[in-house]
Amino acid sequence: MLIHWIRLGLSPDAEDEDIRNRYLELVRKYSPEKHPERFKEITASYEAIKDMRTRLEARYLPMKASRQDLKTRFLELIKAHDNSRKRVGLRQLLQGCEREDTP
Repeated sequence: MLIHWIRLGLSPDAEDEDIRNRYLELVRKYSPEKHPERFKEITASYEAIKDMRTRLEARYLPMKASRQDLKTRFLELIKAHDNSRKRVGLRQLLQGCEREDTP
């Protein structure tokens, strides 16, 4: 999916307005009459990005809300990952087993 962002010359964290403005800029530059193949690529990439964002918002942020609200809720969803679990290395794991074996 990264190819779509590259074709439009955008980063994946671009705002919807920036995506639309860039798409319109490229459509003016590569008109369908003069550059039909390039126009198709640009349009396909724009549609893929637009649909992807819509699907993600619908799946993870089902309630309608303002753009800032959506960003906040999406960030909360990302931060919800449980970081409280401690990761243990092999040495610590084996030392724990040895402690249990000793009376």
